[in-house]
Amino acid sequence: MSNFYKILIVLIFLNFQPVNSQQINIIRDAEIENFLQELSLPILKEAKINPDTVNFYINHDDRINAFVTRGYNIFLTTELLLNVKNYHQIAAVIAHEIGHITGGHFSKQMTASKDSALINIISSMLAIGAYASGSSAAGTALLMGGQHIGKQRSLIFSRNQESFADQAAMKLIEKTGYDLRGLYDLLGILEKRQRLVRQNPYNLTHPLSNERRQIVYEKLKSSNVTYSENSNLKNRFQLIQAKLVGFFLEEEIVEIYYPKIDNSLESKYARALYKYKKGKFKGAINEIDVCIEIDPKNEFFYELKGQMQFEGGNFIDSSNSFNKALKLNKNEKYFHYSLGKSLYHTGNKKMIIESIKHFEFYKKMSEFPVDALHYLALSHAKVGNLVFSSISLTEKFLLLNDLKNAKLHLEKARKIKTNDRSIKNLIDDLDFLIKQKEDL
Repeated sequence: MSNFYKILIVLIFLNFQPVNSQQINIIRDAEIENFLQELSLPILKEAKINPDTVNFYINHDDRINAFVTRGYNIFLTTELLLNVKNYHQIAAVIAHEIGHITGGHFSKQMTASKDSALINIISSMLAIGAYASGSSAAGTALLMGGQHIGKQRSLIFSRNQESFADQAAMKLIEKTGYDLRGLYDLLGILEKRQRLVRQNPYNLTHPLSNERRQIVYEKLKSSNVTYSENSNLKNRFQLIQAKLVGFFLEEEIVEIYYPKIDNSLESKYARALYKYKKGKFKGAINEIDVCIEIDPKNEFFYELKGQMQFEGGNFIDSSNSFNKALKLNKNEKYFHYSLGKSLYHTGNKKMIIESIKHFEFYKKMSEFPVDALHYLALSHAKVGNLVFSSISLTEKFLLLNDLKNAKLHLEKARKIKTNDRSIKNLIDDLDFLIKQKEDL
């Protein structure tokens, strides 16, 4: 985890610029993150990178952009996902970012920053209260804002490094069965967008090189590699775009993408998200119910329905929906977290006890489980496990580097009498971690 908190080194896709100040508005969406993880698997395998070390995040931004930070954290903007035409173009983005990683470009780090820099970003998307609902794959997950990043410097990359990443991307794309035209077409999208928004200093300020696009074109002409369309990835990509269109765009724009006469699954999904955004829960649930009838094996439809029911205060119903999602994908950590929240908010002691195991699962699977630790503390307190409540709060504040509050809650845990040696050992371990951080 220490690598995850190191300096935010921003690698802007296809042209790398120093970033003095930038807004990062993180959204957490299990459906999109799962898709990106699966899309990246062959690329990471070819690059000999462990997929478990790579995390994907969605940055709600009106610029077509992507970047990767130290620790293999890849960020893609919502505008990028809305403007690409197919999943091959997203694969090209990922391949380019992986090209910078395999090129060792992080070794050119120019400056350093305190650990709190990236913690501030991540905590903004995983905080308690309203932020807690942001773990859902839909709905308010898409509303969760991030936090302003302070002034930071990024790497300045040479033309050779840019060329290396382009070349690496082309090789990775060819070897992994994706369409190389995805990279070529993506460069065209970026060039067109750049011409329209020259005045924005955070867009790609250096003109995209015609030479670079020409190199991809020449490679396309000489390449004998064929690709086969993956219908599963294609369909999932269409649903993801429908989700983003429905939630982020205005009604008249949604109508252009998905007219009312369009009865496709993507159209109904987009309308479910749009109605949900507008607080029209009844209509939104009706739309998502139709989606479920069409594809009853899509776990994210049940998750969206569960989130709607949760926000409507129907915690028993939302628990049932999240349970259905979990039956289809038992390892999705966000489903466990969302189910845990629903169970906790029922106020039923047995259900609160059950919620603890789901929060524990999320805690184990998450890099930065501040939200789960918060709910663990609440759940343990509700059922009288005060020592575990204090321990959970200690762990939460340790993650946030709030040592004052971490020490306060650890002291509360220490004062609670217990003969359980494992609890005493855990308290001692947390005390050691706090002292370590104080000495840094």
